[in-house]
Amino acid sequence: MKLDIESLNCPNCGAPLNVKQGEEITFCLYCNSSIRISKHEETGEHSSTHIEIPSELINEIKQLILSGQKVEAIEKYQKAANIDKAEAEKFIESFVSVITNKIILNRPLSAKGILFCFILLLIVISAGYALISGIAKELVVKIICWIFIFFSFLTFISLLRPVIATIKYFPKKWTKATILKYVLINEKKNLSFFKVLLNVKEPSGQTFRAETNIMMKTENITKLQEGKTIDVKYLAGEKNNILASVRNL
Repeated sequence: MKLDIESLNCPNCGAPLNVKQGEEITFCLYCNSSIRISKHEETGEHSSTHIEIPSELINEIKQLILSGQKVEAIEKYQKAANIDKAEAEKFIESFVSVITNKIILNRPLSAKGILFCFILLLIVISAGYALISGIAKELVVKIICWIFIFFSFLTFISLLRPVIATIKYFPKKWTKATILKYVLINEKKNLSFFKVLLNVKEPSGQTFRAETNIMMKTENITKLQEGKTIDVKYLAGEKNNILASVRNL
């Protein structure tokens, strides 16, 4: 039944819903609709129905979550939806996971990131050579070399997911995708993060819909508009993992 749930769309705007197994209440990130998920007793199929909660209120709850006021968000939604606290907590936890996960962790490295990793590698090689060849004879120099190696290794480990993504996406060709919907999900300093719903055009000419997260400088967000075309990459068999570039906006 998991596939049935994942394929549900918002009854208000048609966007895909982020529903987990066992959830009875969810929301549409794009139009702020609050939605109840029900299961037909005979067929076992799931359906979605709109709950009459003002989208303005859902937007207020979203802002509370983004500002770290999760308890207040739970209380506000519990009262608005007239549900018990446990249901409200499930709803808010689902909300939190959607607007915070996979923002930049799985993105390939930028050119600067690749250069940084290359410099880390040079540091490790140089320090290792100094230790093995005996160039680092004094104890202080040996300690410094080991410190360089240790911290370079820790830094590289923290970048492991972007490094793997860089290797996986590098041979893939860019293709075009049209922005269908988008919504702000987070802001940090001068950066804004959006979840976007795309209509992706395959090399064969066929199209499919997919969601991804994009990051932009806040000063450039006016360029992000429905109907505009951006470049994307995706992995064969993993069309839900879309890499989007906003350089041509």
